[in-house]
Amino acid sequence: MSLSFGYMFIILPCKADYLLPLRSIINDHFNIMHTLLRYMILPLLVGILIFVGTCLIGPGSVPEMSDEISWDKLAHFGLFFLLSAVSLYDYDKLHNGAPPIGKWIFWGVLLPVIYGGIIELLQMYVFTTRSAEWGDWIADIAGSLVALLLAFIYLRKRRKSIKTISL
Repeated sequence: MSLSFGYMFIILPCKADYLLPLRSIINDHFNIMHTLLRYMILPLLVGILIFVGTCLIGPGSVPEMSDEISWDKLAHFGLFFLLSAVSLYDYDKLHNGAPPIGKWIFWGVLLPVIYGGIIELLQMYVFTTRSAEWGDWIADIAGSLVALLLAFIYLRKRRKSIKTISL
């Protein structure tokens, strides 16, 4: 009895040939999760920064700026430019420089624009110390679109430089 117990719980698991398919599946899932986390962490951090800055920080905490420039709109533009830029960049890197254009635009532009709209709705209905404005959302959209435009310009230049190199 002790021989079969030892074989079953000590020797057999040490051989683990029958575990190779399971080990492969676990490694594949770990690699997928590692890759997704690597390419999602920066957009996620920027998204959290935007949420904290636009929903959790009260208007009294923001220093007064001159009236010549709409600092609020400039901040919205800059933050959503940053969010779209890092999302576009990371999605491009995730697909080794050849992302599917539709999905690339969805993840890099459309999703941040929807996020900006949700934040404005949250400011209107949940975080009532903040004010929801159409101008803020338009600034969010403009920031995302400028990031997309610059990304297209960058991709076009990158593709031209690759084509001109000949060996």
